[in-house]
Amino acid sequence: MAVDSQIDTGIKPSETGRKEHRSHPRLIVFLVCLVISILMWLFIELMKDYNDEIKYNVTFINAPKDLILTHSGDSVISIGMTAQGFELLAAKYAHKLRDLTIDLSSLKIRAAGEGYSAYLPSALIVEQLGTQIRFDKEITFIKPDTLFFRFSKIFSRVVPVKLDMDYTLSGQYDLTDSIAFNPQFVTVSSIKSIIDTLSFVTTRNLHLSQLDSSVNIKVAINKGFRANLLKYSIDSVTVKIKVEKVTEAGYTVPVSISGNGENVKIFPDKVEIVCRIPLSAYPHIAASDFSAEVEFLPLLKKEKKLKVILVKIPDKVRVLKISPTEVEYIIISK
Repeated sequence: MAVDSQIDTGIKPSETGRKEHRSHPRLIVFLVCLVISILMWLFIELMKDYNDEIKYNVTFINAPKDLILTHSGDSVISIGMTAQGFELLAAKYAHKLRDLTIDLSSLKIRAAGEGYSAYLPSALIVEQLGTQIRFDKEITFIKPDTLFFRFSKIFSRVVPVKLDMDYTLSGQYDLTDSIAFNPQFVTVSSIKSIIDTLSFVTTRNLHLSQLDSSVNIKVAINKGFRANLLKYSIDSVTVKIKVEKVTEAGYTVPVSISGNGENVKIFPDKVEIVCRIPLSAYPHIAASDFSAEVEFLPLLKKEKKLKVILVKIPDKVRVLKISPTEVEYIIISK
């Protein structure tokens, strides 16, 4: 009996395993069929026509050149339409399909108070937007049904451009010339109340880090939060930064005396100059390329020391240190 019991126990797990193995493919087939059925149902439903309201972002183009658009009502228009479910889903959730433009070139503009006004009725709105809305949709309504516009005369002013930038240099690299940008002036057009308060414009912030070569880059003009009321003769400026590898060098330079109304002797009569020089220019720089002087005037007799001034510095050289910065002097009686 003990032997029979052991045999039965060993057979049962084997049969259960076979049943589980057979039911597994059936489950997969069931799930696949279920998914296919759902997709087919969804496809059929989306082929049907539905009514929905979709909001579009609207921008205005081709305003009169001698006027500036100061008010255009809402920049968002709601459009009611009848279309297939697929088309409505695409129109509603595809952001690229939700930007429309309205051409203002055909507006009938009339003087109104201190400015000008115009309007665009729903029929003309539908005419313009209907061609831009993709797919075969039927437009049932537009809100607002009429767009009203206000215009003002354009006033212009030439103002300087201010460069907004910061930078860092890599290792033994330095600027070999002043930072230049062009153009340095821009003509700005807007309504009178804005132009009267405008004295300059800035560029967008330009951040450059660890520079190890020269830069020639365009930077956009910062048009500010009232960009829709401002027109610029340029959209960007070109910034040029000359960067080169440099080395430090020291030179001993004699100090001359200018404005000497009396016999004056200075000491020391030479100064040490430490500077940074581009490697390409280093072989061509000598102490004679520098010139230093002090200025002595009778009114300076009360001063104990005279300040050293560098009056000649070679191009692309940046002086780091002058030692000493002041020299003592004595007046020798004639």
